[in-house]
Amino acid sequence: MYCKITVKGIITNNDGKILLVKRSEQDSFWPGYWETVGGGMKEKENPQSALHREIQEETNLSVKVREPFNVYSFENEKNEFKVGITFICDYAGGEIVLSDENTDYIWIDPLDIKNYKTSDGLMNEILAFANKYNKSNKL
Repeated sequence: MYCKITVKGIITNNDGKILLVKRSEQDSFWPGYWETVGGGMKEKENPQSALHREIQEETNLSVKVREPFNVYSFENEKNEFKVGITFICDYAGGEIVLSDENTDYIWIDPLDIKNYKTSDGLMNEILAFANKYNKSNKL
């Protein structure tokens, strides 16, 4: 079986908030949904380098990529099977400049994810992140 690998980052700032970006309404997959930043790996690219590149391309931010947090799989609208790796990332600098892929961004408390239009998988992932790294268990 052939599958593609995707990477994404739960980017946290010094206030413990995480970055969400809103997909374009013209996107063929989850249009208008809020998500974390990420994308596909290129051939012979390692996951951390791919995530640095995707975050830079989509937001203009610099981050410190930390440990993997979650591994998941899904099938997209083109019937492509994908395996995804979510990393925890620390905001390291830069001002947000969005690519054409996204129309808005927001820094939120992870527990507020329930107030945003997002996939069930991402909501569960962010709530698991919030549960693991609550205020008493800092990153």
